[in-house]
Amino acid sequence: MDIFEPDRPSGYVPRTAKNHIWQQIEKLGRLLILAALLFYAGITFAQGDDPVQPDFRDVSKASGFVAPRHGDGKTTGQAWGDYDQDGWLDIYVTDSAGPNILYRNNGDGTFTISPLSESVALWEEESGGAIFADYDNDGWPDLYVMNWGPNVLFHNEQGLGFHDVTETAGVGDANNGSSASWGDYDQDGFLDLYVANWACSPRCARPIWGDADRLYHNNGDGTFSDVSLLLGGSTNGAGFVATFVDYDNDGDLDIYLVNDEFINPIGNKLWRNDGPGCDGHCFTDVSEEAGADATVMGMGLATADYDADGDLDFYFSNAGAMTLLSNQGDGTFSNLAEAAGVEQPSVAWGTLFFDYNNDGWLDLYLAVMEGLEGKTAENLLFENEGDGTFNNVSTSSGADDPGRSTGVAYADYDADGRVDLVVGNYDSGYRLYRNESEEGETNNWLAIKLVGDGPVNRDAVGGRVTVLDSDGRSQMQEVKNGSSLGAGNTLTLHYGLGDTQVEKVMIHWPDGTEQDWGRLKSNEAHIIQYGQAPQTRFRPAIIITIIVLVSLLMILIIRSRHGAKISRDTKK
Repeated sequence: MDIFEPDRPSGYVPRTAKNHIWQQIEKLGRLLILAALLFYAGITFAQGDDPVQPDFRDVSKASGFVAPRHGDGKTTGQAWGDYDQDGWLDIYVTDSAGPNILYRNNGDGTFTISPLSESVALWEEESGGAIFADYDNDGWPDLYVMNWGPNVLFHNEQGLGFHDVTETAGVGDANNGSSASWGDYDQDGFLDLYVANWACSPRCARPIWGDADRLYHNNGDGTFSDVSLLLGGSTNGAGFVATFVDYDNDGDLDIYLVNDEFINPIGNKLWRNDGPGCDGHCFTDVSEEAGADATVMGMGLATADYDADGDLDFYFSNAGAMTLLSNQGDGTFSNLAEAAGVEQPSVAWGTLFFDYNNDGWLDLYLAVMEGLEGKTAENLLFENEGDGTFNNVSTSSGADDPGRSTGVAYADYDADGRVDLVVGNYDSGYRLYRNESEEGETNNWLAIKLVGDGPVNRDAVGGRVTVLDSDGRSQMQEVKNGSSLGAGNTLTLHYGLGDTQVEKVMIHWPDGTEQDWGRLKSNEAHIIQYGQAPQTRFRPAIIITIIVLVSLLMILIIRSRHGAKISRDTKK
């Protein structure tokens, strides 16, 4: 029987075939979506597998800074200073059983041993800390080296050599020296010197007190006087490091000392500077009433305004939990280490505040010799979160040195706007960590070096610079020379700005002189000398407005003259 099939128009497709086609298209679409998802996931996975670019890179060998260490003295010496005044920071490192070495910065990211290195090698000495300072205000940084035995002061002969002037200067203290710090406590324009001494152990039976520290007054004629008695005799607590710091914002430098309770548990010391009098100068021990008399196995010290509240805080290391003394602004301190996330129990030594990523908040670095119970441990880098807390970013930082670190000092040695580190491992040698932070490169920054003259010491120690950015945030830093442990950091003040610009720069010089330098250009290093007048800087908008107004005035004058000429011609 024939089945009737009507005539179908051209291109006709049965309904079932249409359904099949749409099903195939749907399947294809699903496959394409799945492929796209898999492709995206593959990219994401691959990106996740890429190693994170560390913020620091060990460039010791690449830079020519190969500085081994042979002795077992725990305090390493690492001091930054431009000894030849060529604009590049050089570095001096010590060895307790070998020559100390002076490295010259070649200005291209590399270092070579200076021709003057042999003159400051001190082959026969057991050297610890070291620091550069221009004690005679001649414009050339001199070098002071701590030893177990007489310390040595080298006078810089205008970059052409170093001359041992220890005996003439009278600063050859023969105790077990750890760290030295410089500051003009009486504001006479010359840097005075504090020498922190530990103890005679283990050469002697375990002592009941530490070697006495020394406070030297700079007489301004190349000599110093021992004025340690001004501190009331409380200087035998086995000190590791002291620093001159204006903790109470009264315009003169006080002294904070970190002691080691392992030898003599008298606690840390804070001497408030109360000015002239008292057989020369008045210092008052306010350690207990200020809450700064912590009794710990203290070894390293960092001072800075980490919380940006306008006063200087203290962080010090320990064989145990670390301490963060937050300055309350009323002459007292509170330990906020646990709340801030920087307590980190271990056996730690040198430490410092610096803004490694240029975000405008001071971060914290800690040199760790070992973990508790002798376990190995890495150095720690804490990123400041800007809310009073810190985040431990050590493992991804690239600066998590696994050695037995005791010393650390900072400087922007390659002048790229990011602050670098040199780390001292007492049983192996020194490491140079170049800051290669991508965030630090993207963010804006400002560097300011103050140069004193007349009534202000040449290094401008004690001077303060406050930077206000375009977001209204204020950062205050004080020029200090001597902190961490056995270290000499750069004297240049470095400010991270994030994505902001400089709104105002205020300078408070050690003699009380204040200057408003306005909007210094960001992403540059500026050298400002005492007595130099601030340069007037105009906003671009103001300049454009002036140009427009001048142009309009010229047009009006021309039209006025032209109109007057037409009027005269008409009258004729």
